[in-house]
Amino acid sequence: MRTLRQFTSAFGAALIGACALTTAGMAEDAPVKLRLSHNLPTNNALHYGVLEPWAKSIGEASNGSIGVDIFPAQQLGPAKDHYNMARDGIVDIAFYLVGIEPGRFPIVSAAEVPFLVSANDRGSRALYEWYQPYAATEMPDVKVCAMFYDGGGTIHAKKKIERPADLAGLKIRSPNVMAAELYRLGGASPIQMSANDAAEAVERGVVDAISFPWKLVQALGADRVLNYHMDTTLYSLATAILINKSSYERLSDAQKAVIDSHCNADWSQKLPVAWTEYEYEGRGVLLEKAGHDVYAISDEQLQEWKELAKGVQAKWAADVAAKGVDGEKTFGELKALLEKYDAAY
Repeated sequence: MRTLRQFTSAFGAALIGACALTTAGMAEDAPVKLRLSHNLPTNNALHYGVLEPWAKSIGEASNGSIGVDIFPAQQLGPAKDHYNMARDGIVDIAFYLVGIEPGRFPIVSAAEVPFLVSANDRGSRALYEWYQPYAATEMPDVKVCAMFYDGGGTIHAKKKIERPADLAGLKIRSPNVMAAELYRLGGASPIQMSANDAAEAVERGVVDAISFPWKLVQALGADRVLNYHMDTTLYSLATAILINKSSYERLSDAQKAVIDSHCNADWSQKLPVAWTEYEYEGRGVLLEKAGHDVYAISDEQLQEWKELAKGVQAKWAADVAAKGVDGEKTFGELKALLEKYDAAY
């Protein structure tokens, strides 16, 4: 019978040998450069706090055989085109706002119903796990690598908006279909556009209010015109890292293993942390900034918004039912996972 010391020694030797073989395999892999595109500037935490660390980890885990070059600020194409860019190989990896194209991906839109998520890190784990069975049919052209929520958004406006009735007659920039429906039910005219375009639209008077996270409203300069900020989180945007299938298939087995180790629920939970913290720093800045009103809403007013959100969920369920999807079951699965990870609103 082998002693514990003998077993441990043998196991250690085997482990060292396996690591050596893996390292040797990596060393023999031809270097690969992957292009990653996203829509926000380099001073946004999505760039330096989320995507850069993720790309760096891939490089380190592959012993330098995989390099990820990041192209920020829509350099390679508009935010709304990033799914197609990943599908068509214009880029190897794309950061994609899953609700940016109205009606294109109806199932995943459920993840953006207002007042759904309370913790973006744990909620992102739930989002990733929930969508995996659906991704193969709804996003079959790409490898859905990771999914996570952004820092959450609220209304920034030229006047105080406390309850849904205050939206009547306003033109408001909406980041996705679900927020647009919320504002439409309140009597506003939602206009869906990218964050970059929205900041300019505010300056030109095209819109009276915007849905933005806290820091982004400052980073893009919209706070020069918008002085009233509702102090609550109305919604969180669902996002995805998408990989071109051909780009993935041309990798060696060892390189694929590295990519796979960065495409999972653990990374989905870890990725949004820096972004969420960054956005909430912006709230503190606006609280102290002269001429800005960061105002709380009452419990009664909050309940009015939540009632409005029920109408958003009902419309989503009706829309997906028309496409043969059981909305109650699908949404219930997501809610159950959010509750499991203590991330439900």
